[in-house]
Amino acid sequence: LNHPNIITIHDIDQTDGIDFMSMELAAGRTLDKLIPRHGMRLNDALKCAVQVADAVAAAHGAGIVHRDLKPGNVMVTDNGQVKILDFGLAKLTDAAEGSDDLEMRTLRDGDAPRTVEGRIVGTVAYMSPEQAQGRKVDARSDIFSFGSLLYEMVTGHLPFDADSNVSTLGAIIHKEPEPLGSKVPHDLEKVITRCLRKDPARRFQHMDDVKIALEELKEESDSGIVRHDAPPKPTTGRRLLWWAVVPALLVLATAGVWFLRSRILMPEAPLAPVPLTSYSGAEESPSFSPDGNQVVFSWNGPKEDNFDIYVKLIGGETLLRLTNTPAQEGHPAWSPDGRSVAFLRDLGGRNEVLLIPAIGGPERKLAETRAWGSLAWFPDGKWLAFADKDTDDAADERTILYAVSMETGDRRRLTSPPRDGWDFNGTFSPDGRYLVFSRGTAYWVSELFLLPLRADLSPGGEPEQITFQRRFTHGPVWTPDGREIVYGSGTATANEMWTIPVSGSRTTRRLEFAGDQVLNPTISRQGHRLAYARRSTDRNIWQMELRGPGGNPGNPVSLVSSTWSDHAPQYSPDGSKVVFISGRSGNNEVWVCGKDGSNPIQLTSMRAQETGAPQWSPDGKRIVFDSNAGGNFELYTIEAGGGRQQRLTNHPADDAVASFSRDGNWIYFASSRTGRFEIWKMAANGGDPVQITKNGGWRALESADGKQLYYAPNRRVSSLWRLPLDGGKEQQITEPVVGSALAVTRTGLYFARPSRPGGGNPIEFLSFATGKIIAVATTARPIMWALSVSPDERRLIYDQVDQTGSDLMLVENFR
Repeated sequence: LNHPNIITIHDIDQTDGIDFMSMELAAGRTLDKLIPRHGMRLNDALKCAVQVADAVAAAHGAGIVHRDLKPGNVMVTDNGQVKILDFGLAKLTDAAEGSDDLEMRTLRDGDAPRTVEGRIVGTVAYMSPEQAQGRKVDARSDIFSFGSLLYEMVTGHLPFDADSNVSTLGAIIHKEPEPLGSKVPHDLEKVITRCLRKDPARRFQHMDDVKIALEELKEESDSGIVRHDAPPKPTTGRRLLWWAVVPALLVLATAGVWFLRSRILMPEAPLAPVPLTSYSGAEESPSFSPDGNQVVFSWNGPKEDNFDIYVKLIGGETLLRLTNTPAQEGHPAWSPDGRSVAFLRDLGGRNEVLLIPAIGGPERKLAETRAWGSLAWFPDGKWLAFADKDTDDAADERTILYAVSMETGDRRRLTSPPRDGWDFNGTFSPDGRYLVFSRGTAYWVSELFLLPLRADLSPGGEPEQITFQRRFTHGPVWTPDGREIVYGSGTATANEMWTIPVSGSRTTRRLEFAGDQVLNPTISRQGHRLAYARRSTDRNIWQMELRGPGGNPGNPVSLVSSTWSDHAPQYSPDGSKVVFISGRSGNNEVWVCGKDGSNPIQLTSMRAQETGAPQWSPDGKRIVFDSNAGGNFELYTIEAGGGRQQRLTNHPADDAVASFSRDGNWIYFASSRTGRFEIWKMAANGGDPVQITKNGGWRALESADGKQLYYAPNRRVSSLWRLPLDGGKEQQITEPVVGSALAVTRTGLYFARPSRPGGGNPIEFLSFATGKIIAVATTARPIMWALSVSPDERRLIYDQVDQTGSDLMLVENFR
């Protein structure tokens, strides 16, 4: 480029391995050092602007777009001549740049103003909307940036400025700049406004046109006839004004009547969720930026193999990826000042609470926790709430809410759940005077509690239970006025969105527009936007042939499938039938089918939130299962051919996950009677149970000879234990295993290891004869609950999550 207002590059060369450019020396200062606090004088601003416009027009004429116009790249020499610097981000207009497709993009944290690396390039505050969204740019993008530059020259401040770069991007895309006021001539305001149109088609189409308009304004300014106000509209006297006003008043009166009638007679438009994301895999845990224009969330990526933290501008497809590690990351929470995002990272057995700039950059560790759950900021941003366990015992699932100080790192305890309860999902009220949280009160049951707080975050009284729905209630968020709480509440087959007033009658109301698969609701600070995750899951039962431990298994085939969840399969003792749980009737119930999946028959009609864990008696005549139809989980049996079920337990604690002894005289089950789940034993027809484990217990299965009991301490990722039934000590065998996926045969024990990212669960075999553990197979997808092996040990069945995912949904004009 050869132009008097563009810095001249003389040479590009190398010496001693150092690349260098030699260029024209321009003695002076960059424009960012010359713009006063309240803007430049009109004549000085126009003198510079005309030269910048002329230089940019020359570059466009040569087919080059600058893409980084800003005051720091405009040098003004001592004699008033403008020199445009730094074409380092320039591109040829015929080169492909970006697309409307989703692309991963990262931002580099550096000295302000920051420059974006990757497909989004330029300085944030001066970007055009299409540039901010990573779309294809042309010369009109420079015209928008020039408009931002000119706006700053005449006012002293940016047209789009926020407390973080991500918020600034949102303002560029969605907001209009503040009016320039009477200081700026009306014609100049028109030029700037036209440069700053969001739609490139409505801007000036050529920089030459901008230059001509500015030259005309400069001539008027030099002559002293520039007009600051909009030209007045001509009038012909008071009588004409009166006859114009009267009809206008009549129109306004009519409109007012129509408005009042419409407000009274016509209902408001129904709330309509629209997809905010629609990527493959699972997008979860959305959190709004303070201005409500961006959302941070976790996503397991296009390969569905690892959760990371991403930021999305509402209305754009560009994603900003904040994390990129092999560890799973989740539960992001945007800070009240918009500068940071807190999130959790799973490091296997322990989790870190971390803080990262909202535009990406170095992380800061805030705390460690042994729990995985949502994070919540105190309104002033000085504290962050999270859940943690007070013990490393895997069988103890009791969690407590804490807050960590941003300034000192000190930890403060917020709640004290009872021994058989666990607290999670804490959220502060907008005024910081209350904490609402979920408290687990029974297996698969939690309710909302409201805790008053003092100024130092110490409890101002006892927590008050405010919901009584006997469901899994979670994810509470406050409306910005602090009057209502929106939350999720679900059963095994449905998870809905509800709202409850903080005071008064506290009548719960379901928000039907959200559907029945709702997770993680969040509300913007302004209250006009609601976002949540909508989950879809398809769980089915699969079968594979076994060719002996260590042999290659046959290809898995589908055994039982439907559009509802089918899971927890178990072979009958003679191998002719399979009992399983299915939600195809609308609730999870016990079903039985042939060994090939044929002739499925529903056995129970519990109509409970959850019914599960069926297990055959050794003679194949009875099935034991658990259900919370009566409130807490209790044990029931039913004849294998159907009929009336018999209730075996009746205790305020949860009794669940039962199995028969090999002689059929006893039933082992997990009970929370001691405050955590342990293995208990009772007579098969009922009676007083006795506790037989002391270190936690969940699913328990007796060996074929009746001498050993094999079990896992909890239902999730756990360890595998053995207890001699003659009175010996408990002994750990191996870890980690899936606590619910165990199957005992005559020759050994089959069990599942935790699933691998993007894959299924390794299945292994413990030989009773040798004591060795041998690999058997790996499922294609994660096991949901259980596995079972046929009596002849030739087939293995298991429940598999064939398809799972979630999209983020957005509701505008939320109320």
